Amino acid sequence: MSEQELRQELQAARASEERFRRIFDLAREGIWMVGPDERVVYMNGHMAEMLGYGAGEGLGRSIYDFMSDEERETSRRIRAEGTIGKAGPREALLRRKDGSHVWTLSSTSPMIGPDGSFEGVLGVVMDISERKRSDEELRRANDINQSIIDTALDVVCVNDAEGRFVSVGRRCKAVWGYEPEELIGTRFIDLVHPDDREATLASTSNLLGGRRPPAHENRYIRKDGTVVPMLFTCIWSDEHQLLFAFGRDLTRQKEMEARLSQSQRLEAVGQLTGGIAHDFNNLLTVIMGNAEELAERLQTDPGLRLLAEMTRTAAERGADLTNRLLAFARRQPLEPKVIDVNGLVRRMEALLRRTLAENVEIEMVRGAGLWSAFVDPSQCEAAILNLAVNARDAMPGGGRLTIETANAYIDETYAGRHLEVAPGQYVMLSVSDSGTGMTPEVVARAFEPFYTTKEIGKGSGLGLSMVYGFVKQSHGHVKIYSEPDHGTTVKIYLPRGDGAEDKADLLRIEAEPRGSETILIVEDDELVRTYVEGQLVSLGYNVVPAVNGVGALEIIRARDDIDLLFTDVVMPGGLNGPQLAAEAKKVRPGLRVLFTSGYTENAIVHHGRLDRGVHLLSKPYRRAELAAKVRFVLSAG
Repeated sequence: MSEQELRQELQAARASEERFRRIFDLAREGIWMVGPDERVVYMNGHMAEMLGYGAGEGLGRSIYDFMSDEERETSRRIRAEGTIGKAGPREALLRRKDGSHVWTLSSTSPMIGPDGSFEGVLGVVMDISERKRSDEELRRANDINQSIIDTALDVVCVNDAEGRFVSVGRRCKAVWGYEPEELIGTRFIDLVHPDDREATLASTSNLLGGRRPPAHENRYIRKDGTVVPMLFTCIWSDEHQLLFAFGRDLTRQKEMEARLSQSQRLEAVGQLTGGIAHDFNNLLTVIMGNAEELAERLQTDPGLRLLAEMTRTAAERGADLTNRLLAFARRQPLEPKVIDVNGLVRRMEALLRRTLAENVEIEMVRGAGLWSAFVDPSQCEAAILNLAVNARDAMPGGGRLTIETANAYIDETYAGRHLEVAPGQYVMLSVSDSGTGMTPEVVARAFEPFYTTKEIGKGSGLGLSMVYGFVKQSHGHVKIYSEPDHGTTVKIYLPRGDGAEDKADLLRIEAEPRGSETILIVEDDELVRTYVEGQLVSLGYNVVPAVNGVGALEIIRARDDIDLLFTDVVMPGGLNGPQLAAEAKKVRPGLRVLFTSGYTENAIVHHGRLDRGVHLLSKPYRRAELAAKVRFVLSAG
């Protein structure tokens, strides 16, 4: 080759290099190149600005000069392992010229020469400092202990003026399912969801016309036919007649937005429920208790006795409705114990056979070597019963109900797709039926309160909502598998318990146990206070009433014969039930305390569980439950 040809080839190479340098300078993301000696050989303007350097100022410096201490160790390890670019985009904390730091999302690729030699590393970097700050604020605001939005740079591609792919980054395989070579020469618009094509073409036309639009969000069709939402930032080069596009997969962000929306709906239901539950349950306590007593006194008048029993039944239904709403909103006071799920299911078998129709066959498949679970046993029984009733209604002509237990392990992969559950060991409890099944649309809404496909009067739409709330409040997981005409399976994953089954004595309701101790009743609702006072007096107790915490504390200081403090949790006057109990025990350290409430808020219930050593009688309650609970607390050691 002649000297002139060599000179021309060198000039062409330099021109090509300069051309690509200008293209990189147009990019909104930072781009830099690092040589095999780990020194920076190129840094576009956006990258230099991101790190606080002037044009050309950072060239020749070691790449590690731009890294935080932690990132420096990570990068050295990746280089030593020879895994540069294999793990995909990752977050990195870089050091600016002034010593401050900037959070970035970096995608790196090794540069290999024609002879196979390592020539350095190419990195595409995005400043995500503001996004990191926003994510942290969102996590704090919603108490979500998980990563919120993954904004990794998924696809980098170059298109010509006709929209055909000229070059496609290696990440397209993970996002779209296509190998890069499969896309070369095809039009990007053919991958766009049909409903989004018109808006996408309009945005592209604006870009080609010199009007640079903001980042554009649309949906793409993967190779397998599924849809992926994406956010693209595009740069048009008039000089080269090429479109440079940087895209991010928004799937996780969309999922998090949906979960946040669901969380907000749940919180709204919880606030509404909590707002009415306290007063509503106070009323139900009086209605249910008085109706029960009237029914007993009207034994000689069947007509009036029937009216009293109807009133009591209606009040019980109202109480059940409130409790189901509290369960869905995860605001019920749970008392979790280590339980044998196989034993619980076995004890329920007779009840289930009485509940289900005769044409429903029940099959129990109890797993061998089953771990213990840590849940509230009564709420677990209620969940199984709700699922069984739903299954019965899905099999109007009869069928098979299968209840199965097994040990299960939720791995990182599954937990990554279901962010609301943590990986680990669980006890799986599934309830399956051979009934009508559900469409995907029904499955998606099945846990919503008051959503039901049953006829009016056939169900409230709160059964599955209660199951969902109980499982989530117990730190478990629930999943529905169903197809039309192929039945339904609901799988509940309960957290594994430590140790043997908790066989602590449970409250046993006898025939209204009586006593003669002195009980201080603290209740701001006059109707409830009068009702409870009358009931306890009729059981033989001496009763001292108080309307608020301040007055009750004065009584405790003035008298030494108070055996039990029976107090509402939520009270006006500046001293609620737990605060009153704490002050009272300073005066009388051995004083026994029984709380009552229709809605406990967070006063004695934390993380959905009743505080250890705390006794609670939830409103509304029957006379027998009141008598048994009072006697139980007074007799406790």
